[in-house]
Amino acid sequence: MRFCSYGRKSVYSDHSDSIDNQSRMCREYVDLKFSGKIDSYVEYSDEDFTGANTNRPGLKNMLSDIQLGLYDVLVVYQLDRLSRDVRDFANIYAMLEDCNVMFVSIKENIDTATPIGRAMMYVTVVFAQMERETIASRVTDNMIGLAKKGYWVGGNPPDGYIRARIVVNGKQHCTIEPDPEGVSYVQWIFSTFLNNHYSLQNMETEFRKQGIRTRRGAFFSTTQLHSILTSPYCVAATPEIYDYFSEKGCQMDPDSPREKWNGSVGVMVYGRTTERNKKHQKQPPEKWLVCLGVHKPFISADQWLEVQARFSRNKFDKTMKYDIPLLKGVLRCSCGSIMCASRKKKKEGVSTWYYCLRRMRQGRDVCDRKQIKSDVLDEKVLDVLRSIDKDHALIHQFVKEEHPLSAAPDPQKILSKIHLCEQKISRLASSLALAENSPAQKYILSEMEHLDVELQALKREYHLALSANKLRSASVRSAESKAREISKTIEQFDSFSASERNQIIRDIVKECTWDGERLFLVL
Repeated sequence: MRFCSYGRKSVYSDHSDSIDNQSRMCREYVDLKFSGKIDSYVEYSDEDFTGANTNRPGLKNMLSDIQLGLYDVLVVYQLDRLSRDVRDFANIYAMLEDCNVMFVSIKENIDTATPIGRAMMYVTVVFAQMERETIASRVTDNMIGLAKKGYWVGGNPPDGYIRARIVVNGKQHCTIEPDPEGVSYVQWIFSTFLNNHYSLQNMETEFRKQGIRTRRGAFFSTTQLHSILTSPYCVAATPEIYDYFSEKGCQMDPDSPREKWNGSVGVMVYGRTTERNKKHQKQPPEKWLVCLGVHKPFISADQWLEVQARFSRNKFDKTMKYDIPLLKGVLRCSCGSIMCASRKKKKEGVSTWYYCLRRMRQGRDVCDRKQIKSDVLDEKVLDVLRSIDKDHALIHQFVKEEHPLSAAPDPQKILSKIHLCEQKISRLASSLALAENSPAQKYILSEMEHLDVELQALKREYHLALSANKLRSASVRSAESKAREISKTIEQFDSFSASERNQIIRDIVKECTWDGERLFLVL
């Protein structure tokens, strides 16, 4: 039998069982319960990932291999290591059933071979999801309570501040306090933006021309500038600021009524962003909780409101004037940075160029890659697709060979060795019957034990070779399918709009890298 195990270390708790412990207990269970039946055993794991969703690299790889038919049994230490969401678990288990893969959970002692075992499995997952949601709700309520009292509830402090500890009623709390150097830095950005009547794009361009960099030494981006200029924590909490957030539709803390907003402290806002799958996403204003902080402000309400008003006046139509370049969002510089598109107006029309975003923001000392005309690289990619359309075999030059033919031995050769080993054992068994109670008996038994160990090793090697062949066959089928897809697309490529062509390239191309001389392409 072919086994795989899965372990996960939860992001929500520092007290859950470690990956090593989970793997060790899974292996010990398999060795004990399936002794002599183990042909292969592979471990998968995800460190510091929540069980609230299935967006985990180790889990995805394991499920993909299961669908390829590489395993017969999946073992986990505890059910919630696989998933804490009922819907996700139901989908995973349905896939396991389709692939005829047995599922074992050690801690709950779940046996999916019986109806009561399957019922208990789903009940356990329901309670695991309820536990996760209860913990998340309790943590959120605690954070909201701290925010209402004006404390800093976690994460990096905003620009111009540093974290500090204060003691209130014998308990330690975290707050933020102005950092003199950071305060000067933020105040200068505010005054520069207002005094020069910049837009964010103009400000970024001027800072780059003048060599003005962030405190970490990089060039400013519009995103960084916008984050600093819209940060609410530095502004004095006055009635005008209260009205600003109230009109935006924010949740105003009842314990921080408007009459308390006298400008003596800063503003505390909870819920401006949320983290999903380790990425911060901005939330709409109606989900923000706005209250009085305990920290000192350093930007006046008039100045802060004037900046916010400037952003409202500077809004522009984001409808693109020109067609989307073919490789937008796909092309990367060899330094690792994404390559963006710029346009230059000339007498004969508008020309488009790809440039390295890192070089633009951090200078040529970081990356010396020059910009390149978009038509040149676009045509190189289209030439590759046209050549694959004419000869599907060329697709193999542009896909990663994850399972090369020489990576594993030939299963038929291993099978021949297995048959030969079994024949030797059979002949020795016949000799043993004739040599009963003779001195030769112990030597025959010793040789049979040696051959049995060799036979088990050959069987494991045979199953691994079969699995490798399945993976290679799947890779070949995938490449051939992609070649057929390219052929269908390239026939009508010119009839699609620029945005549709860009989306097609995004779907087809996995990697596209320019090193200044050559274009590297992976489909």
